[in-house]
Amino acid sequence: MLWACLGLMATIGTVLGAGRAFAETAPPGTVAPMGPLIVVPAGCLAPAPALAVFTGTITALDDPVHPTTARLSIDRQLSGDLGAYLIAGETDVRYGPEARFLSVGGQYIVGVRADETTGRLVSAVREPAALFGGDAVIGLNDSDTACPRVEDPVRTLFADGTSVDSGLLSPLHGQGSAIVWSFLKPLLYALAGLIVLVLIKQALFAFARSLRDIRG
Repeated sequence: MLWACLGLMATIGTVLGAGRAFAETAPPGTVAPMGPLIVVPAGCLAPAPALAVFTGTITALDDPVHPTTARLSIDRQLSGDLGAYLIAGETDVRYGPEARFLSVGGQYIVGVRADETTGRLVSAVREPAALFGGDAVIGLNDSDTACPRVEDPVRTLFADGTSVDSGLLSPLHGQGSAIVWSFLKPLLYALAGLIVLVLIKQALFAFARSLRDIRG
């Protein structure tokens, strides 16, 4: 993890250095690169830079069943400044429903921004999906400019830089025994009920035979 963090810090330094050099030599109509050797031409949409990037460990979630916000202990500040958002070495980050993909005790690389409405720090687990159709829709943002793909820096990744699993069944990871038991439990109850009914039926038949024997 140390080598991954050092590599990420070196990448950030390269980005900042490339940005300064580009600002001095770039022709009009372009903006500073958002990543190493990536130039975003004028007219292309680029994600806003992150307020801060840090490595942190989740110490708590606001709701164990339907979490929306994670509290992280800051392990290392990689870029930016959390300022007043940092209290006693910890900060709260809102993920909305995506918080269910995170786990207490997990270590992550987190890029955050301040929400314009609430002022709270927010981040995301899933990569933003491209708009349906995009430039394939006739008349939608028609342009001859080839726009590069720029990753959104407001993301949360594992400490090794890999994406957090956000598949439909990912919250069920490690819950195999509970899932099996949830299927077996009603079947066992039904089987037990059937056995009880059979025993009651047999007892009634035996009682009826006994009465016939007594009368005979």
